[in-house]
Amino acid sequence: MEFFSEMEYWHWLVFGLVLLILEMFAPGAILLWFGVAGLLVGVLQLILGEAMNPQLQWLIFSIFSVVSIIAWKAYARKHKIDQDDDEKNTLNKRGKSLIGHEFLLSEAIINGVGKAKVGDTHWRVEGADLPQGAKIKVVGFEGATLKVEAS
Repeated sequence: MEFFSEMEYWHWLVFGLVLLILEMFAPGAILLWFGVAGLLVGVLQLILGEAMNPQLQWLIFSIFSVVSIIAWKAYARKHKIDQDDDEKNTLNKRGKSLIGHEFLLSEAIINGVGKAKVGDTHWRVEGADLPQGAKIKVVGFEGATLKVEAS
């Protein structure tokens, strides 16, 4: 307990850096803000010196921590950061990225199932029966199957 009541500026700087390093191993970007708060308290104590008693140091650390987390959450919400279901997020969702594109059928759609060549890959397609070579438009997907309609 005595250690926490006699923290010097360099203790705060090391504490802040350790928290920033731990952030690399922990998900959620929470330790980042505690690390930043620790660094700020260290810099303030370096500037103000003995004028900052231990209670004031911990109070400032707490305030900086809470304010920085709230500010980050507000910024992230305003700028739509950390949105997993972002419409532009098509990584590992190739079918989603193909919606709206037009292709030619490489195999006729018979009984609702056919194939279309997309780049160098043949995709299974489902839709109304159409002859081979017909122009189709991707309107949806389910797994590795594209939902198509005549274009």
